Amino acid sequence: MEEHFDVCTPDGVPTGRRVPRSEAHRRGLWHRSSHLWIVNGQKEILLQRRHPGKETDPGRWDIAVAGHLSAGQTPLQAIVREAREELGLDLDPAALIFLGARSKEYLDPDFTDREWQHLFLTRWEGELETLILQPDEVTAVRWMAADDYRKVVEAGDSDYVDRKEDLTRVLPLKERAP
Repeated sequence: MEEHFDVCTPDGVPTGRRVPRSEAHRRGLWHRSSHLWIVNGQKEILLQRRHPGKETDPGRWDIAVAGHLSAGQTPLQAIVREAREELGLDLDPAALIFLGARSKEYLDPDFTDREWQHLFLTRWEGELETLILQPDEVTAVRWMAADDYRKVVEAGDSDYVDRKEDLTRVLPLKERAP
């Protein structure tokens, strides 16, 4: 069965209407997503390489976890679910810092993705080998120094998802990391 989304206004307020994912993207309806930045004590950011079959940013390095809210979910519930699905990571919701929300539009000839993205940050000191990657979503993970990540994103390196708008909310890590 296809996942359903809560339709939102352009300001991110749920309207009470629910539609299948395909309809939301086909019609360019506003909906919500959650994004998780994971950092460690060495001021590194956990990155995932997106599966080459993804609709947006296939094969590119991105932040640790990102995904749509299923109908009825809160942003916090969605990011906890997504972390479990994509990385096999069980998160304590109390350890997540909410950094705010912003609108983002992905315009493509085949679909239009209009999202209100809810940003979260957490610290994790685990070993990459303990993560269980969801094969149809994530092909690899790695740590990258925050300064190096900032440089490649600001330079527009095509191997990385454009997260320039999020950098000021997340970095510098010394002031943000839990």
